[in-house]
Amino acid sequence: MMQKQSTTAALPGVFSTLSAGFELTTRYLWLILIPAALDFFLWLGPRLSFQPLIESIITQLPAQAMPIDFASLLDVAAARLNHFTYLSVSGMGVPALMTGLTPEKTPIQPAIIVRDGLGAWFGSLALFTLAGLLLTAIYYSLIAFALRRASATTAGTSAPFAPLRFVRRSIRTWLRLTGLGILFLVLTLVIVFPISLVAGLLSLMSQAISTLFLMGALLLIIWVAMFLSYAPQGMTLNPRPLPKALFESVLLFRANLPTSLGLLFIVVLIRRLLEALLLSADSGTWVTGINLVAHAYISTALIVALFIFYRDRYTAYLQNIRTISTPDQVNQQL
Repeated sequence: MMQKQSTTAALPGVFSTLSAGFELTTRYLWLILIPAALDFFLWLGPRLSFQPLIESIITQLPAQAMPIDFASLLDVAAARLNHFTYLSVSGMGVPALMTGLTPEKTPIQPAIIVRDGLGAWFGSLALFTLAGLLLTAIYYSLIAFALRRASATTAGTSAPFAPLRFVRRSIRTWLRLTGLGILFLVLTLVIVFPISLVAGLLSLMSQAISTLFLMGALLLIIWVAMFLSYAPQGMTLNPRPLPKALFESVLLFRANLPTSLGLLFIVVLIRRLLEALLLSADSGTWVTGINLVAHAYISTALIVALFIFYRDRYTAYLQNIRTISTPDQVNQQL
């Protein structure tokens, strides 16, 4: 037990982990290439618009279903939504700054590709989400390779880049990330649908109680997402199949609850403040390109910190198992 406590106490804290993430990203600056390239594509590349579809949906809604001002806001949003942003999968995809409404001013005028129809929109959503998850798998695999190379350099050995192994690992991670995304979507629907029905009934009695009930559902979804937040690292670093990665994610998050919550809170806070600051500084000139590179660097450093945090906690978890296990238990595990 004393050995377990000393192992846990020796683990780097939240700020040490963040510092290590920025240090590794600075050492391997090529890690920012994928998020920077994606952001430049979303900024200056062609834009996919489903404005006719959104406008037709708005006109079919009853007039009393929404305020007039809100309808006008939807009209403006429909014109500025770029559906190529599905390439940056929300929550676990490659970080990108240009995922909201497209900037009104850009150094060059991007081409607009207009599509219509619900089937075309759903096909675009599925296709670009899968492509975004593949991009994420490659991005995560590069981070895992950088971590292995840094560890090998520290140990005085080498970690050569093996292209075929890298491709196999990236494809395997892609399939598991897709499974994770489907699982989270199913869990969200399982939580949202029954709670929405109950909230609808409660709204007949009290709108405040109904709102609180829906807020509770949102907190439950966030809580589930946090407990599954280490699954992508487990799939990429170890690598683990999806069920085992999910189990270990829940186990590690629960075992390191205070520091896990602290790290996630700081990472989310930094990313939101960074996005707000850089978007407010968007001047519509080529200077925005510097903002995109800065966003790619800082966002990558934060993701690398999450990988380092997982690696350190998982290593400590394995050491603690070996420490507290008897020889018979070790033989049973083997």
